[in-house]
Amino acid sequence: MLTFHHIGIACRDIAKTQAFYLGQGYTASPVVEDPLQHVRISFLEKEGAPRIELLEPLDDQSPVARTLATSGVSPYHMCYEVQDIEAAVNHLRGQRFLLVNGPVPACAMGDRRIAFLFQKNTGLIELVEAQP
Repeated sequence: MLTFHHIGIACRDIAKTQAFYLGQGYTASPVVEDPLQHVRISFLEKEGAPRIELLEPLDDQSPVARTLATSGVSPYHMCYEVQDIEAAVNHLRGQRFLLVNGPVPACAMGDRRIAFLFQKNTGLIELVEAQP
């Protein structure tokens, strides 16, 4: 079962994008650099609102850089928490999702494993394994 975790937003400059959300009452986590994913990440939270993950590319190798080049600052993915990431990946692959990356540990998620999958009718989704 997929449980909503966050909306990922591709941005060019975390501090500049954060400023808007902080003005709306969100609080921000410290920025974390994830060299494996080629991104800088900050989570934004507000009671009663969806959690937001801001993603800023570290370099041109980042898939976020490609998204920014074509779409600009925009929603990038939806993330769902799952109990068994391998089972969830296999289930989604059976629904014609393409495994883009993972499962790999993510430092911004306390080294829980994440996986990205894509399907043309759904777009990019991220799975994060639940905390033990």
